[in-house]
Amino acid sequence: MAKFNLLSPDGPFLRLLLIIAFFSAASLIPFIGLLFLITLPLVLFVLCLLNNQMRVLVAFLVILCAMVILLSFMHTVLPVVALTAMGLAGILMAQTARKNYSIEIVVLLPSFVILGAIVAYFVYGGLQLSMSPWQLLEKHVTEAVELNMQIYSKLPLNPEEINAIKSSKPMVIQFFTKISPAICIISILFTIWINALIGNKLLHKRGIVPPKLSTLPEWRAPNWLVWIFIAGGGLIFLPQTHISFLGINIFLVASFIYILQGLAIVSFFFQSKDISIFFRCLFYFLIAIQQIVMIAIAAVGLFDIWVDFRKYCRKDQATN
Repeated sequence: MAKFNLLSPDGPFLRLLLIIAFFSAASLIPFIGLLFLITLPLVLFVLCLLNNQMRVLVAFLVILCAMVILLSFMHTVLPVVALTAMGLAGILMAQTARKNYSIEIVVLLPSFVILGAIVAYFVYGGLQLSMSPWQLLEKHVTEAVELNMQIYSKLPLNPEEINAIKSSKPMVIQFFTKISPAICIISILFTIWINALIGNKLLHKRGIVPPKLSTLPEWRAPNWLVWIFIAGGGLIFLPQTHISFLGINIFLVASFIYILQGLAIVSFFFQSKDISIFFRCLFYFLIAIQQIVMIAIAAVGLFDIWVDFRKYCRKDQATN
């Protein structure tokens, strides 16, 4: 009997429906559903490159229609907007990769789709609540900060520490509201980047190698980005509050792009040295939990403009 493989090429239409329905339904589960939602682009991306893209699109639209009907009985269709944006992002990733567009296009176009959906949500939600999009954003940040402070208040902390946390609440809300655009953009870019990276690995195991994605370890940010990075850092020190926070947002996004370049260098090193999957995952885990390591990776990405760390790996390969 043939082995059942969910990601086998040219699978039947029913299998496509079941896979997409499973991830879409699981995305609605509280807490853990976020994991399924952010991996939905990966699922659609891989399915589109393993199957006829039109069949995958039709299957996705069928599931969306079913979701709209089911959720309408619960008087909410907002989750469908999130599913639509994430699913279309995955399909767009596949379309751009199939046409051999650059890595930047493969990542940026789907990111714009998700970012557009988020902006539309805040505009529409603000109109529904008779407030501006920025006020709605501040409302969500306030709720998140208050929830975290409730959690901290239950920890075995000194009364002075608890009072200090509570007294800093307005400043924390203001700070995170101001840098929310950067956090949003970074989260979207990181989600699409990881989906593309994992999708490339899955496709490679099945003999499908998108030419541009196969060069992800060789990727580097454009040289002109360093001027935006410097400009963002300079704006932070200006006395005007709005310009200063604009500088922080620019600086954070530019820094994150250099983190991606640093990760590409690390990936290139791992491939050149044939490092095992276990040690790769361990190192990536350390990056995620240790800010110092993340800063070091960003510095590697930044200084790669002048140093070109990959050439040393190539020299080692040539001498072996």
